[in-house]
This record gives sequence, C-alpha cells and structure tokens, in this order.
Amino acid sequence: MEGMRQLTRLKTVRRGRRARPVNLLVLLFGTVFLLFLLQWLYSIPPPKFSPQTRPSCRYSKEGYVLKEEAICTETCGRVCFPRVHGICFGHSKVTICDGQSQFYSEMPEQMRFHMEEPRKKVPVRGGFCPGWDPDNKKPLERTNQGQAGIRKRKHARWIHGLQMVADLTLMPHGKAGPNPHHESEKVIPAILMSQLYSLKNSTFYWFADPYDPTSISMWSKGLLKVFASQMKVEYLHPVVADEFPTCFEDAIIFAGLTNAAYIPNEAAHDWLRQKVLAHCKIPRMNARRPLSDVIVLNRPNSSRNIANFKEMQEMLEKELHLAVKVAEPGPLEFCQQVRLVAEADVLLTPHGSQNVAVLFSRPSAVILEVFPLLYYIDWLGNLLHAGKVYHYELYGTWTTERLGMPFQMRLYAVLLGWKRCFSVRGCMNYGKRQKIFVDLDQLEEILHTLTSSCRLAVHGSRCLRAYETQSILPLEH
Repeated sequence: MEGMRQLTRLKTVRRGRRARPVNLLVLLFGTVFLLFLLQWLYSIPPPKFSPQTRPSCRYSKEGYVLKEEAICTETCGRVCFPRVHGICFGHSKVTICDGQSQFYSEMPEQMRFHMEEPRKKVPVRGGFCPGWDPDNKKPLERTNQGQAGIRKRKHARWIHGLQMVADLTLMPHGKAGPNPHHESEKVIPAILMSQLYSLKNSTFYWFADPYDPTSISMWSKGLLKVFASQMKVEYLHPVVADEFPTCFEDAIIFAGLTNAAYIPNEAAHDWLRQKVLAHCKIPRMNARRPLSDVIVLNRPNSSRNIANFKEMQEMLEKELHLAVKVAEPGPLEFCQQVRLVAEADVLLTPHGSQNVAVLFSRPSAVILEVFPLLYYIDWLGNLLHAGKVYHYELYGTWTTERLGMPFQMRLYAVLLGWKRCFSVRGCMNYGKRQKIFVDLDQLEEILHTLTSSCRLAVHGSRCLRAYETQSILPLEH
C-alpha cells in the first residue's frame, strides 16, 4: 500500500514538471499577445465622423395646426404635442379620463414632478376622473365657482377651456442644474402657440417652482418675462398625498422629447427674435460684412471645454484677420446671455444646452458648433432651420500624442465608433462629458469655404464689393 502511494506521488511530481513549461509558455504567449493588442489599440488614430445626409427642413406656412388629438407642425420631421380631453394630475398617477389612453399615441407613459423626491416618475394611465361626465366628454355642470376658468367639484379641482400643461420631464435637478434646452422645448412652443396660433386664450400651467434655482433656469424665467404682459403663466405645485387632483377639461401636454424643430417657419423665428431683442434693448441688425465681431463661447470650468483653445484661436484670427473675443456663457441674466450671441458675426461654441440662445443671432451670422469626440446630435441645426443663419458642425478629435486618447475612449472608438456611440447610454454619457479637441483641419477647410464663397468677407477681401448692394447673401447650403 505504501508503495502505491509513493508511485502516485512520483507520477504527480512528473506531471507537474511537464506542466510547468507549458504554463510558462501559455503565460509568455498571452503576455506577447496582450502587448501586441495594446500596441495596436494605442496606434489607432481618433476616428473621423462621416455625417449622413440630413433630410432637408421645410417651412410650415400654417405653423402649428390644432387637431382633436394633438397640435403639430411639419418642419424637420413632425413635431407634435398631445391634446387630451379630460386629464387629472394626482399624487400617484396621471389619469386620462374615461380610459381614453389608447387614443393618445403621443402621450408619454410617465411624467415627472417634484414630490417626495426630485423629478419623481408618475405613471400615465386611463381611468376614472372625479367630476368628469363620460357621456358628454366634459366636466359635470358647475357646482361652485372659483377663480376664472376654474371650477371646484367634489374630490377634484377642474380647470376649464383649452390650456397648456408642462411637467419636469428631461429637466435635471441638483448638481446637473437646469437645462435651458429641454425647458425651451416646453416654453418656446407654448409662447408661439399662445401668441401666433390657435391658443391665444390659453394659460401656460407649469408644475414647477420658479423660486427654486435648481428647477428652472434664469434663461426660461427671463424668456417668459419678455411675454409677461401678453401670456398668462401659472406655476402649479404637484398634488400631495390625500389631496384632490388638479384636472383639465382640455389640455396640450408638454412632457416629451422633440427634435428641436419646434419653430415652424421664418416668420415665427423673426417674430420671436424681434420681441426678445426689443425687450433686451439690443439693436436689430444683420451680420456685418466685413466682419467686426468674432466670438468664442468657452466653458473653462466645464468638462466640455475646448482643450486646444489656443491653437483654435490662432487659426480663427489668422483666417478672419480679427482678434477673437472670448466669453463664458455661465449663469448670466437672460438679456446678458442673448447679448453674447446677438452681437456676433461669427460665433464658435461647444455643443450644449446654452446654445438655445443662438436663436437670437444676427441674420447671416456664422455659427460654428463643436462636438466632443464620439458625441453628436443634430438638435441645434433643427433649432436654427428658419433662423437665416449659416450653421456648421465640427466633429471632435483628440490629440495625436501616443497616450493622449484615454483607454476607455479608444475602446468605445473601436467597438462602437461615432454612429453607434449615441445609442449606447454608457458611451453617450462618457462622450458628452469629455473635453473638446477641435479638428483644426476641418475648421480651416470650413473657413476657407466661407471666405472663398463670400459668405464671410474679411478686411481687404474681394468679396466686399458683393455687399455694397446686398446686405444678406442667399442662405442656400
């Protein structure tokens, strides 16, 4: 028995001795392969973006058209806001009266309100509404009259007539701060509808706190102030537990994402720009030729700042023969934000929510929007489609130094690239938080195109003669 044990141990030792060189060989080849893989990965240059042909935006002469189920405009695609006949906002759910939810395809599945937690999700469901007459599709006859347009029913507060109602969807809270872009998706269409189109007798009801600086931006409050004497706005507190719901007989709901093409035509854009510039006491004028003001909006304290700012500035000054003015968008008053962009002949700006102010740029101004590497969305182009400006996009790159591009960025670039990154949340959020390296080759090419085509005329340029008889060049791209 003892001999058998010794023999077994001997065989085990021999197998171990044979296996050791094999394991070392595997480790050696694995290390070589890993080094080769890393060398290959670090040798990959930043990927170039190949933009797809964007569908052309067309102007909607009718503007917003009110229908039974929505109010819509046809511009850069279809932009619609749902219209609901009978809706109640309670603490635990939003109820579409009479179980009609299947008829409102544009309605979101949930809405957001500040309750026990910021931006709490509240489901939207069909069901019973207190005080609603299902046979006549309207609230029951009045029992007690409150303020104008509002009737108190048993177990509900009813607001009569066609109204506009907004929640906090897509509006960040806390450290992320307010987002003027997503706020404007609610505010600007409401202004246009109430002033130019079918909702001139409607009030804009917003479930938001105007005194909370983390809830609504100074931008949106300033924009609403421009129309304070012409547009009715009422801020609503969300319904607390055990409180009767707030109900609307007929409501346009602002609670979804748009493609930013919510200004239907040039007439609407010109009207909005004129009203805001007059309120801010900023002279209305076309972009100057020869150029006078070249402004760069930089965000040095943001993750999305321009990393190669000095090189980019030198190129602008060399090609445009002007000193560049640098401005920080920051937490400025509304009219200060407007003035930053409204006095620029050429504006270079990182992609971001602050760019909603570009709506008030001078006609024929050149807008250069720069993106971080791997992050791209076309909302500013849609927003400006009727603004009579030249809008160009510059797609981010990275420093060509060997270890310049972060390892995670390299992985996303190889595995997803530009086209798929935006559809993967992790890659999208990573990309949009990165600093921006402006592609100087692309910037130089765009500037040459602008100056050679006379869309920009610099001092001493042959193009100046074209402006002696014509203040605005045609805006075909």
